[in-house]
Amino acid sequence: MQISEVVREETPEAGQSRFQVPSAKVIHWLMGMLVVYVIVRSIVAAATTPFWFDELLTLTVSSLPNLKAVWGALSHALDSQPPGFYVVERGFVGLLQNKYIALRLASILAFPCTLLCVFAYVKKRSGEAIGLICALLLLLTSLFHYHAFEARPYSIEIACVAIALVCYQRVPSPFWTILLGLSLMLAESFHYYAVFSMIPFGVAESVYFLSARRFRWPVWVALALAPAPLLFFWPLLSKFKAYYGAHPWAHYSLSSIPLTYGSFFMTGGALGFALVAVCATGVMGARLLPTKEASNESIGRDPAEASLLLTLLLLPFPTALAIHLLHGMMVHRYVLASILGVALSLACVMTLARGRVVLIFGVFILSTIAVHEFAFWRSAHPLRLENPASPVEALTQQSGHADLPVAISDGNTYLQMAYYASPESKKRFFFLVDEQKAVQYAGADSVDKNVQVLQNYMPLQVEPRSEFIAAHKAFLFEVEDNPPLGLSWLPGYLQAEASSIQLAGADGTRKIYLITMKENSTP
Repeated sequence: MQISEVVREETPEAGQSRFQVPSAKVIHWLMGMLVVYVIVRSIVAAATTPFWFDELLTLTVSSLPNLKAVWGALSHALDSQPPGFYVVERGFVGLLQNKYIALRLASILAFPCTLLCVFAYVKKRSGEAIGLICALLLLLTSLFHYHAFEARPYSIEIACVAIALVCYQRVPSPFWTILLGLSLMLAESFHYYAVFSMIPFGVAESVYFLSARRFRWPVWVALALAPAPLLFFWPLLSKFKAYYGAHPWAHYSLSSIPLTYGSFFMTGGALGFALVAVCATGVMGARLLPTKEASNESIGRDPAEASLLLTLLLLPFPTALAIHLLHGMMVHRYVLASILGVALSLACVMTLARGRVVLIFGVFILSTIAVHEFAFWRSAHPLRLENPASPVEALTQQSGHADLPVAISDGNTYLQMAYYASPESKKRFFFLVDEQKAVQYAGADSVDKNVQVLQNYMPLQVEPRSEFIAAHKAFLFEVEDNPPLGLSWLPGYLQAEASSIQLAGADGTRKIYLITMKENSTP
C-alpha cells in the first residue's frame, strides 16, 4: 500500500485529500536535487577537512608506484584494506589537482549511489514519497556525516551492498542476478568485513526456498561466488592479523552493540537500539502479518524480504559473534551496512502508519537535517583547510625551549604533524615507540606497530623510547585531553618515571609540558 493510498483513506471525501502527496515527477526532481546537494556538500567537506591517521595510510599506499608495491606494503601490514580499494583510489587520485577531493572522490560519488538505491528499493513496494523519506534519513547518519567524504572504503562498500539489495529485489532475472554477484564481490574487494553483509542475502534466499519450495540456483551461484575476493586476499589478511592480533586497539563485545546502533545516528545506545526495535516491529507487521483485501486475499506477506531486512537490521549481532569466535577486531563502522536495514525497515513502519503520521515523520527528518546542515555550512564558512599542525607549532614556539625536541603523545596527532608541519618543526617532532610499555599502559600496541611499518614508506621521526630517553633527559611533551585515538601510553609512563613535569604552554585541551627524566629511567 502506497502513501497516496493511505492519505486518500483518511479523507472524508474521495478526491479531497487534506495532504496532497507530490507527483512521481516532482519526487524524482527532488531526488535529483538531493543527489546534487550531497555531492556539493561532500566536496566542500573534503576540501576543508585535513587527512587523519587512516586517510594518511590510504594516501601512502595509493601513492606507491605500482600494484606490486601496493601488495608488498599490505603484506607488511601497513594497512588493513583489500587491494581492490587501492586500485580505485589510484584511479581517482590523479584526476584532480586538489588531493583532498581526489583521494575522497570515490566515497563522495558512492554516497549518492546509496541514496538512489535506497529510493529505488523502497519505491518498488512503498511508493516514491516514502522512498524519498527513507533516502533523506541517510543524511542523519554517520555514513553521511563522516564516511561520505572520507578516503576510506566504507562509503564505497555500502554503495555496493545497496546495489546488491536492489538487484536481489529483482532476481531471478539473469541480468540482476549477475549484477548481484558482482556488486557483492566488489564490496568484498573494498573491505574484508563485507563478507558479513552477505549473510542477509543467504538467509533471505534460504527462507524463499523453504516458503516457495523453489531452488533458484543462479542466485545461489551468485551468492557462493561473492566471497571469492576474500579467499584471494586471505594471505594479506592473515599477515595483518598475525602482526596486530596479539594486542589489538579495538575491543568489541555483544554489550557494545547498542552503542553501535547509537553511533549510526550519532546518539546514545538506548535511542539507537529503540529505533532498531521499532524498525524490526515494522518489518514483522508489514511483511509477516499481512492485511486482507475485500476478497479476503492476503497481501503484503513476504517472509523472504522480512528475513532479509531483519538480518540486515540485526547484522551487528552475527558479526560480533563471528569476530569473537575468530579473535578478530571490530569497530562500529565495520557494520555500517546495518544502516541500510534501518532505512529500508522504516519504509515498512511508514506503510503501517496513517498519512498524517508519515507526513509528521517526514517533516521531523527534514527539520533535523536542516539543523545539521546549517551547523555544517556555518562551520565551513571560510571554505579553507586549517592546518592541524599550526596549534602545536605555536605552542612549542611559545614554550621558550626552542632547542628541545618535542615528543608527540598520540599517534594520530603525530602523523598529522609529520605531514602538515613546517620542515623546521618536523625536525623537532618525535614519536616514541615501545610495544611493551604500550601494552602495559594502554592495553594495545597497534599504533606503535603501525607507525614502525609506516616509517619505511613515509619520512617520520620514530625512535624507541629507551634510545630517545637516553639521548634526551629533558624534552617537551605534547598531549591532548581527548586525543582522537586515545591509545597513547606515554602520559602514564612519564607520570611514573619523570622526575619533573612542568606546564610550558596550553591552548584549550592541548598542552605542552617540559619533562625532566630521572637518571635511571632508560631501561
